[in-house]
Amino acid sequence: MAIVWSATIFLSAFLLFLVQPMMAKMILPMLGGTPAVWNACMLFFQTSLLAGYGYVHLLNSWVAPRRQVFVHLLLLAVPLFLLPIGIPAAWTFPDQTNPVLWVLLLLTVSIGLPFFMLSTTAPLLQKWFSWTPHPSARDPYFLYAASNAGSMVALLGYPFAIEPWVPLRGTQGLSQTMLWSIGYGVLVALLGTCAWLLRREPVNGAAASTSKSTAQTDAHLSPLPMLIRLRWILLAFIPSSLLLGATTHLTLNVAAIPLLWVVPLALYLLSFILVFAKWSPANHRAMVMTSPVVLLLLLFNAIPFAPSLPYLVQFLLPLVGLSLVAMVCHGELARTRPATDRLTIFYLLMSIGGALGGLFNALIAPVVFSDIYEYDIILVLAACVLPRLEDADPMWLSHWISSRWGARVRDAGDMPWMAGAVLITALCTVLSYSLAQPPLILDAALAGIPLLLCYACIRKPLHLGLALGAVLITANIVSTAFDDPVLYRTRSFFGVLTVKADGDVHRLKHGTINHGMQRTQPEFRRDSVSYFHPAGPYGQVFAAFSGPKSKKRIAVTGLGIAALANYAEQGQSLTFYEIDPAVVEIAKTPKLFTYYDDALRRGVDLRVVVGDARLKMLEAPDGAYDMVILDAFTSDAIPVHLLTREAMEMYLRKLAPNGLLVIHISNRYLALEPVLGNLGHVLHLFGLKQFGTSDDTILQYAADIVVMAKEKEAFGALGKDPRWTPLQQSSSVGLWSDDFSNVVRAIRWSK
Repeated sequence: MAIVWSATIFLSAFLLFLVQPMMAKMILPMLGGTPAVWNACMLFFQTSLLAGYGYVHLLNSWVAPRRQVFVHLLLLAVPLFLLPIGIPAAWTFPDQTNPVLWVLLLLTVSIGLPFFMLSTTAPLLQKWFSWTPHPSARDPYFLYAASNAGSMVALLGYPFAIEPWVPLRGTQGLSQTMLWSIGYGVLVALLGTCAWLLRREPVNGAAASTSKSTAQTDAHLSPLPMLIRLRWILLAFIPSSLLLGATTHLTLNVAAIPLLWVVPLALYLLSFILVFAKWSPANHRAMVMTSPVVLLLLLFNAIPFAPSLPYLVQFLLPLVGLSLVAMVCHGELARTRPATDRLTIFYLLMSIGGALGGLFNALIAPVVFSDIYEYDIILVLAACVLPRLEDADPMWLSHWISSRWGARVRDAGDMPWMAGAVLITALCTVLSYSLAQPPLILDAALAGIPLLLCYACIRKPLHLGLALGAVLITANIVSTAFDDPVLYRTRSFFGVLTVKADGDVHRLKHGTINHGMQRTQPEFRRDSVSYFHPAGPYGQVFAAFSGPKSKKRIAVTGLGIAALANYAEQGQSLTFYEIDPAVVEIAKTPKLFTYYDDALRRGVDLRVVVGDARLKMLEAPDGAYDMVILDAFTSDAIPVHLLTREAMEMYLRKLAPNGLLVIHISNRYLALEPVLGNLGHVLHLFGLKQFGTSDDTILQYAADIVVMAKEKEAFGALGKDPRWTPLQQSSSVGLWSDDFSNVVRAIRWSK
C-alpha cells in the first residue's frame, strides 16, 4: 500500500515542479528574459504552496476524514476542464515599470487552480496515510522524501531531458503542455486509488472522529509555544530567500535560462530529501560545523576591496553556500518536527517562511534596497541562527591568546573580538585603498583578517552573525571615501544600474558588467570607447558603411548609454528598443552621458521604443531597416529568446534587401558563435565574425561581433577584410528555437 501512496506523492511533486520552469520559459519573452522573472514566478509558487497548505490545515481541522476524501477529489477534478495549460492568447505585455504583479496575475489565470491543487497533495496524503494501520503510519514524514524526490527528477530532467527534446507548446500530443496534462489525469486516478484504499481500511483512532471531536482533541494538546512557531518560520525563511539570492546572482551573470533556475532549486530540495530521511545527528553536526567556513568565503566576496575569486569558485561557491545553509536550517526543522497531531500546522508554518522569503526578495528588497543587499543580509542572518555548539573550537588564534592571558580573555567574552574585527576592518580598508596596486595576496589578507576575527565568536552564532554584519557595514562605509563616486544608482525589475565617475570617465554598470563609458572632457566626449572603439569590430562595421554607403535606417536592441548613436550622422535614423525605462532616463541625462544629446544636436533622427525588442520590433513594417544591431544584455546574461530561429526570421523580415544583421555575442560564460552558425546555416545566411582585443590603457574593451546577411555582397568591405572570418557551426548546441534551446552545450566550462 505504501508504494501507491509514495507514487502518488512522487507524481504530484513531479508535475508541481515541472510546471515551474515551463511557465517561466513561456513568460520570459514577454519580459526581455530578465532574471527577475524567476523571482516573481517563485513568489507565486511559494504563495500558492502556502495557500495549499492552509487549505489542508483547515480541511483537516473542520472536515471529518471520510468527507475530506470526497471534497478533495471533487476539487481535484475541476482543473481537468482547464487543460492544457498556457498563456491566454489575448494576454498583452505590461506597461508598468515593475511588472511583478502582472506576472502574479498571469500565473494565477494560467495555472493557479491546477498548481493550488497539486500543492495540497504532499501534506494531505501524509495526513491520510497516518490514519491507516500501516506500520509507518505513526511517522509518515518519509513520504516527504518521496515528494522531494519527484521534485528533483522534474527539475533536473527539464533542462537535460525535456527542454532539448520536447517542444514547449503545440497541438501535437508530443509537447510539454500536453504531456503535463496527461500526467495530471494520471494523478487524479492515483489519488482516487489512495482514497479507495483508505475507505476499505479501518481508520485509526482519533481520525475516525468528526470535525467537532477533532477540535476537542486538539484542545487537549499543550499549546505550541510562539517561539517554536517563529523559529520554524525563520528556519524556512532563510533558505528560501537565499535560494532566490543565489539564483539571481547566477542568472544575472550567465543567462536567464531554466537550467540556472533549477540547479539552485534542486539543491534546495535535496536538503529536504536528506534531512527528512535517515539523517544522523553526526551528519547534521558536520553541516553545522562546516557552514561558518563557507559563509566566511561568501562574505569575503562581499568585501568591496577583496580580490575576485577564481571563475569556477565564483560559479560554484553560491551553490555550495545555499546547500549548506539549507541543510542546516532544514535539518533543524526535521530534528524538531512534531508528531502527526501537528503535521499540518508544521507544514503550514514552513510554507509561511518560504513565502516570506519569496516576498522579501521579489517585492520588498527591490523597493527598499538600491543594490542587491538582500543576499548578504541573509548570509549574515544564516550565521545568526546556526545551532549553538559550546564545544566548537573557534580557531588556533583564540587558543593561542587564551593560553597566554587565560581567564581574562575568557571572561571578556566575544565583545573584544567583535570590536577588534570592526576596528581592523576599518584599518584594512584604508590600507587596501591607500596602497598603489597592492599584491593580490596582500589584498586577500586585508579582506580576510577581519572575517577570521569574527570566526572566533563561533561558539555563539548570534555574536558571529552580528560581527559579520558589522564588518560588512564598516567595510562598505569606509570604502565609499576611496572608491569611485557614485553619480547615480537605481534598481528596477530588470536589475541594478550604477553610474560612477572614474576621473574624467563616466561608467555605466549593469550588475557586474560595464555597459558603456564616456570621457567627459569636451574635446574627448565624441570619442567612442569601451566595446565601441573605432579600431574594434563595431568601429569597422560603421567605417565600412559610412558616407554614401551608410545605412540610413538602423534598429538597435538595447540602448545602454546610446554609444552607437555616436557613429550616426545627419540623415541617418536610429531606433533603439529598450525594455528598461531606467536605462532610457540615464542615456537621456546629459550630466551622466551625452552621446544621445550630441546625436540629436547633429541632426540624427533618434527614437526610443520602450518594451521588449522582439515584441516591439514586430510592429515595424517589413523592410523597415537597413541594419539591425542586437546588443541587449543584462549584466553578462543573454536574453535567449532574442537568439532563436523565430527571432532571426523576424529580424530578416524587418531588414531591407541587402540589409545587415549585427550581433554582439561577448560573454564570459557562453560560447554563442555556434548557435548563430547553426541558425545561419538553416536560414541560408552568410556569416562573419571577429573577436576583438582589449587595451585598458586606452579604454578599449574586446567585443565579439557577428555579422549576417542574405547575400555576400551585403558585407561590403568587411567581406574582404582578413580580420573577419567565416562563422563556425556545431551540431552539439543544436538549433535554438522558442521551444528548444540547448544552453548546456553552449557553456564555457573553462575560461
